Amino acid sequence: MKKGVIYIIFILALTIGLMLWSFFRSRSFEDAYTGNVDISGDMKGLSTSPLPGFSSRYAVIAENEEINAEDFADSTFAAIMVNNETKECLVAHNVHERIYPASMTKLLTGIVVCDAIEAGEISMDEIIEVGHDIQFDDTLAVQSSLSSGSKISVRNLLTALMLSSYNDYAIILAERIGGSVEGFAKRMNEKARAIGATNTHFTNPHGLDDLDHYTTAYDMYLIVNAAEEYEILQEIDKYKDYTYSYEDGAGNTWEDTATATNHFISEQGTLPSNIEIRAWKTGTTTGAGNCLTMNVLINNKSYTMMVSDKISKDDLYQKYSVLFNMAD
Repeated sequence: MKKGVIYIIFILALTIGLMLWSFFRSRSFEDAYTGNVDISGDMKGLSTSPLPGFSSRYAVIAENEEINAEDFADSTFAAIMVNNETKECLVAHNVHERIYPASMTKLLTGIVVCDAIEAGEISMDEIIEVGHDIQFDDTLAVQSSLSSGSKISVRNLLTALMLSSYNDYAIILAERIGGSVEGFAKRMNEKARAIGATNTHFTNPHGLDDLDHYTTAYDMYLIVNAAEEYEILQEIDKYKDYTYSYEDGAGNTWEDTATATNHFISEQGTLPSNIEIRAWKTGTTTGAGNCLTMNVLINNKSYTMMVSDKISKDDLYQKYSVLFNMAD
């Protein structure tokens, strides 16, 4: 009899232990992404079940659902347009397929930096000394003239990062906040998961192509909406350009002007008068093509848009003309 009771207790303890292990393992973000990524393949085993509250806050788009995709199917990797007032998806093309995010990555970089500022880990006025020269293997990588020993404020780093997309500024901020690029990327992935962007995985803060660095059009929809909630980023997104200064290693003061890469902001493209841009980020790499995600007001109604274009930058902005014309 005693042996039977002990056996039952053992089985119950083992069952509870396995349940707890499975629960905590499933919540481990690091375990969610292993191995290389097939960027061109469909998301396998994708769950389209919304997180709690998503059905009321965001549009829910089923896997493989294509909506008004005729103008986007052959020329874009992915495209999305959502009416944020009604939560209706007006355009959907490959919205759950993995794509390279390029510098759209920096939206999440900016979010994590703002979280660190709000938590008191750093301040906008803190001066950071660059500890080493920063170089990139990608010849298309945009970077500033800062070098080891240069001193620059967090405010200037973050503003120029979001406007001119300097990749070295992303590294400088990541190392200051995360202790390393890897440490910062872990924060980014944790934040992405908290936002609901569970099909996103970032390995760096700048967005240069990496097989294990990916997102989806739907996740970018979630991320740009999250970015719009930060007052610091709202202010930066209004700038056409931003002039600032920094010191080099010898103590000399230099001036630079960061200019918005978004042609609708810099006025290289034509923005209809009834449209107001609220949040945005561009991106360009070999793997991603030309990308732009934006939150805009059209006739005072909120919309989120993202296009990852295969053809050219001109074609990207032509695709946005198509999106603008689809507004209710």
